[in-house]
Amino acid sequence: VYPGAKVFFQSEPSVLYPSEHWLGRVVDPFGKPMDGGPVLPRGSYAKPVDAPPPSAHMRTRIEERLHLGVRVMDLFTPCGQGQRLGLFAGSGVGKSTLMGMLAQGADADVVVIGLIGERGREVREFVEDALGASGLARSVIVTATSDAPAPARRRAAYAAMTVAEYFRDQGEQVLCLLDS
Repeated sequence: VYPGAKVFFQSEPSVLYPSEHWLGRVVDPFGKPMDGGPVLPRGSYAKPVDAPPPSAHMRTRIEERLHLGVRVMDLFTPCGQGQRLGLFAGSGVGKSTLMGMLAQGADADVVVIGLIGERGREVREFVEDALGASGLARSVIVTATSDAPAPARRRAAYAAMTVAEYFRDQGEQVLCLLDS
């Protein structure tokens, strides 16, 4: 790239090729491993990263309870399968610790975790300390750290949702957590 270079816009849909091989791995918003492990094999089909949400009339009703594995939340904040829940708090109060507890204890087959805008060391700390080996084994972590360009951080949220939708489409119960 140099001053005066011609730039061409190539309009192609943004897709990922997730698969069950992604479980236990940390990937970037484009599906490339960030954990030092081997290259991930492509899944059998492409999932669009910017897929539209299902229409309101096509969504399933929330009828079954989701046990979060954190007693105080199960008691005071009961959650249903398919429900959305937001946790908001200031820095240093334990959101990542709580996310690790949810990832380890929730009644879900797969946990997809989006770590967006974290400092680089925080991703490793989360994986090793808050999540642990047992939590990581059933999880996929999609991350774009604070030093990543803003478009990559934006895509990380969409990519995490895309991975969660892939496992949902496979019939798995999925817990999707985003930390931004």
